[in-house]
Amino acid sequence: MGIILISRFTMEGAMKNYLAVLLCMIFLLGSLSGCIGNDESMESSTDESDDSSPTDSGSDTDSGSNNTTGTTDTTNSTDSPPVEDDSPYDVICPDGTNETIQWGNVTCATPVAFKAADVSNETLNLTLEWYNIASAEWGNFGPVEIYVIGNDVDAAKDLEDVFCERHKTLDENWNEEWDCANENYEIFTRYTEDGGAAISTFKRTYIEYDFMMMIMSAKYPGPEEDDYKPVTLHEYFHIYQHSHINDECTGDSRDSCERDAKMGGEGKPWFAEGGAEFMAQSLYSEQDGVGENYLREVMQRKLEMSQEGYNAQDVPLDQLGFDSQINVYDVGSWFVAYLIHHEGEDAFVKGFYGDLDELGFDAAFEKNFNATKSEYLAEFETFYSQPAEDVMALFPEASSTAEDEQTE
Repeated sequence: MGIILISRFTMEGAMKNYLAVLLCMIFLLGSLSGCIGNDESMESSTDESDDSSPTDSGSDTDSGSNNTTGTTDTTNSTDSPPVEDDSPYDVICPDGTNETIQWGNVTCATPVAFKAADVSNETLNLTLEWYNIASAEWGNFGPVEIYVIGNDVDAAKDLEDVFCERHKTLDENWNEEWDCANENYEIFTRYTEDGGAAISTFKRTYIEYDFMMMIMSAKYPGPEEDDYKPVTLHEYFHIYQHSHINDECTGDSRDSCERDAKMGGEGKPWFAEGGAEFMAQSLYSEQDGVGENYLREVMQRKLEMSQEGYNAQDVPLDQLGFDSQINVYDVGSWFVAYLIHHEGEDAFVKGFYGDLDELGFDAAFEKNFNATKSEYLAEFETFYSQPAEDVMALFPEASSTAEDEQTE
């Protein structure tokens, strides 16, 4: 089954021969035809790996769950050719200038994008379109690899092979036994069944080439659904978050990692997911053709689905896990909305994340939001326990709609 690489991310050196044989490189939104093999390409999706695996193959930020898998084995694979000459971080910008990608710095490099053979060119272009909207809003960070997965298991397996061979070539420390797909680590095939979307952060102590992987899939939501667009924005905000954290993890889920603490706590999605969800929905609401009350309607649905259950239990928001019966994403998005309402979006996006890596979560929070995390959570508890109409006052109805109702 043929494989196509759709990319605006130019690499030289050791990747040239490999890409010439296995992949076809073109510019974003350019022609998707004329590549080697099948003119349908392969991509990947979102989610976590099998919990039965004792190790972590990437720090996953998932729109549905938060499982991870991988390895603690850092032995160099004897099958991995060394990366010679040019560094994979060296890119040629669209204007012809040279640049070296640095983690946490805005870059000219655009993502390398792959799609599974059963994924259409239209779906890939849709993904890239909304990726670009997000990167234009929040800054273009990298390196990023995008994988779009369909419904065909064999196509997803082929893409796993591409992923494996690519990183064996890019990184001499990449370990085929553990870092490539195996019976305990289904990188893309699980998305054919489970759907979803995710970001995996490959910034580890034992690998040489650090990158982020964005996975989109054919369902929950699928590209034919409007929700696919804000989900793409949501996943990119995770790229923004992780780009502001330089800590490396061991890759072993049994080891603590400061990256988890800076995301709001290991296995605690309230801040990272709440922030990504609210920022994505807010940005989507500003796009042409989106209803003027869109954000209000989305936040009202989130309130209706979470307020009663959350207020009926006594576990603090920052202690709720992915397995909670409470929709932590929805309550977390309301917390971030409340935070931004009082402190401003710049304090959240630029201030907090600008200070996060140096100061840590608690100190960056207090510096930019003028209260400790505990104090703000207590204030939010009071706010969220109000009648729904009082909570919704944070999002007034658009004036034109209100005037129309009065006229009627």
